[in-house]
Amino acid sequence: MQEEEIVAGSVQDQSARDDAHLRSLGIKPELKRSLGFLSNFAVAFSYISVSTGTFTVFALAIGFAGPIFFWAWPLVILGQTFVALNFAELASHFPVAGSIYQWSKRLSNRTLGWFTGWIYFWAGVLTTTAVAVTVPLVVSGINGDPNFLASKDPLGITSMYAFVALVTLVVTTAINAFGVRLLSIINNIGVATEILGMLVFALILLFFFNHQSPAILFDSRGLESAANGSVPAIFLIGAFIALFVVYGFDTAGTFGEETVDPGRQAPRGILSAIWLSGIVGAVFLLAIILSFKDIDAAIAEGQKFGFPIATTITENLNQELVSGITFGELYLFVILASVFVCTLAIQGATTRLMFSMGRDRRLPLGATWAHVNQTFKTPTNAAVAVGILAAVPIVLTGPLGAATLAIAATGMIYLSYFLCNLGVFVARTKGWPTKDAWFKLGSWGTIINLLALIYGGFMIVNIGLWVSPMFGDFGTDLRALSNPFINTFLSWGGTVLEGLPPIPVFETLVGLVFIVGAVYYVVAQRGHEDAVEADLATGEAVIG
Repeated sequence: MQEEEIVAGSVQDQSARDDAHLRSLGIKPELKRSLGFLSNFAVAFSYISVSTGTFTVFALAIGFAGPIFFWAWPLVILGQTFVALNFAELASHFPVAGSIYQWSKRLSNRTLGWFTGWIYFWAGVLTTTAVAVTVPLVVSGINGDPNFLASKDPLGITSMYAFVALVTLVVTTAINAFGVRLLSIINNIGVATEILGMLVFALILLFFFNHQSPAILFDSRGLESAANGSVPAIFLIGAFIALFVVYGFDTAGTFGEETVDPGRQAPRGILSAIWLSGIVGAVFLLAIILSFKDIDAAIAEGQKFGFPIATTITENLNQELVSGITFGELYLFVILASVFVCTLAIQGATTRLMFSMGRDRRLPLGATWAHVNQTFKTPTNAAVAVGILAAVPIVLTGPLGAATLAIAATGMIYLSYFLCNLGVFVARTKGWPTKDAWFKLGSWGTIINLLALIYGGFMIVNIGLWVSPMFGDFGTDLRALSNPFINTFLSWGGTVLEGLPPIPVFETLVGLVFIVGAVYYVVAQRGHEDAVEADLATGEAVIG
């Protein structure tokens, strides 16, 4: 009992110091501070969700790049490590809700900071949408009925595809509104299930169902013919399996106001999330590729946008586990849990960004989104708003159109990261940081920051390419898969809007968000000053 009292007392003392740090940054502590390292890490790991991303994007990678896409995984992990190291130092200095918006705002020009947050917010909303519409795909696989998604929902209003996605958003919204502790418990269970499930399946496949030579990892199977013989061109298409997965690690920082000792735990959460995701993903992808009995059949299934991962696991692990459920079918339940907690985590992170920008009165109706429920100590209004906004694309364009918007959302996340890193890089050239935090890069900070910018800029270009001869071998018809024109998939009432101008979805969404944001910023935000020069209290003077 005495030991428990001491531990509880130390946590309370640390929380008091954390709240004092928050006040020194000009922020009133309102959210419930109850997360430890594991919960902080788990919410970032859930946002990344290797199993969710690989399940949905594997078809594109294997179908149009072949097995050589595997090497894109470690390359993207390396590039994002530069970004994560930079963010870890920022989270150690500023462990506050809103992550890159707050970091960019405090260390660069306020206009740049606002646009970083504005773009990241809409990217988060659409990413929440995209993952929510993945849930019915997994449910359909478990159900086994090929007509399940197209069938009418119980109310007879829409399809089961849209219905399950919308119900998912209702549930995740309720959990996010109810309290961070419930969110963390569900996330922790989901993360444990995902890590154990993926590693167990991977090891079983590697040891007992290895049908290919490791040399297959260097084989493109002649797919470069679709890009005039250019292997680099198809490799960059295959890289989307990693590009669409490995981001969101800054979530550990955005939950900083709800974490005990966040200056230490948030950086650990950021780096642990990306590195463990990298290891788990590499082992799993290696096992899957080597487990294919017929690699060309897997490629053909990928080109039809099937689910080759589920196919090979079901074929190889068809042994009954319990009550008629095979190991292969168990995999789908692991995926279902992972996709659900991924939706939960992304919505949670976006909610806290909306709360943070609302608290600064940087969004319309800012005070509404800044409201904290006094019972649950959560930004309930923001959680509900994000849930509703994420549902809108599903209702207006249908689940498939909403899922395609994820391409643009991913690109916008990379753009937001780049803007934040750009502002921080300028701050470093002017002397930041002026004091040490728990995690520090020291003299390596500027170099790592620059590498993060180079990597991020290159990936934005890769995401932004579209079908056009001006890009040579990199602008072939394959780019219709990675950055399609809006007149090929956006729909209204089930009818594709072919009359829309042929503009790539990434550029369309970035342009729309920027124009609307610019108008709002000029009308309502220009000249806006923060109520407190918060950073002056800690010696972290605002640069800009």
